[in-house]
Amino acid sequence: MTPLSHDTLLVPLLVFCRVGACFMLLPGLSSDRIPVQLRLFVAIAISIALTPLVYDSVRPATSEEPSNFLAMIVIETATGVLLGFLVRVLFMALEFAATCMANYAGYGGVFSHSVENNDPSSPFASLVTTPAVALFFITNQHVNIVVMLQRSYEMFKVGVSIAAPPNLQTIVTLVGSAFKLTLQLSAALVVYSLTINFAFGFLNKMVPQIPIYFVSTPFVVLGGLFLLLQVDKTVLEIFTSLVTQAIQNLGQNG
Repeated sequence: MTPLSHDTLLVPLLVFCRVGACFMLLPGLSSDRIPVQLRLFVAIAISIALTPLVYDSVRPATSEEPSNFLAMIVIETATGVLLGFLVRVLFMALEFAATCMANYAGYGGVFSHSVENNDPSSPFASLVTTPAVALFFITNQHVNIVVMLQRSYEMFKVGVSIAAPPNLQTIVTLVGSAFKLTLQLSAALVVYSLTINFAFGFLNKMVPQIPIYFVSTPFVVLGGLFLLLQVDKTVLEIFTSLVTQAIQNLGQNG
């Protein structure tokens, strides 16, 4: 039986700092729709489950002076924020692409509250982002997040500064890849918007008497919705595979 000592309390505390900070930014779990108590209990449960697996990596840090230990709490929290942000940025990029798609399809002027949070969002964009968050849990990516957190102790040693150049390069590469791919996913709506606006603009020049705005709007909106229904499945499949690959890379490379 493990004797009760200060290590028994301080090690789970350091693990909770990293896990809790990461969970604050994860898609779905960080939503305003989830009660704070539930998010807290989930973070505590995961921290307790991870503690035996990373105990040997964390225990040496508990023998530091109190001032150094407080610095370690800050560093561990910042490390968790970094790991959570690297996953969250993928969904931020998807939200950006979905908003662009809504504007291209003629739904940019329609606003409502987002399903995940209270930020204003287009219902058209919610048709893209909400299933992506649901697939995050359906495909067990939240389990891969726990594995990533366990492996992160091999790359991000407890008490070691996280602002090293290789880590910054990882952030830049991931952010660039995320926004590049999500813009590619919305390419179909970009081509559709350019084509249909050019066509109606040409028609307006040919027949100026036609109130082109009132004539074109129903066709633009209906065509954009039909095109979304055609490409939405493919977009979500590609995005989910991107998230899976990114989480695995973070778990392997830190």
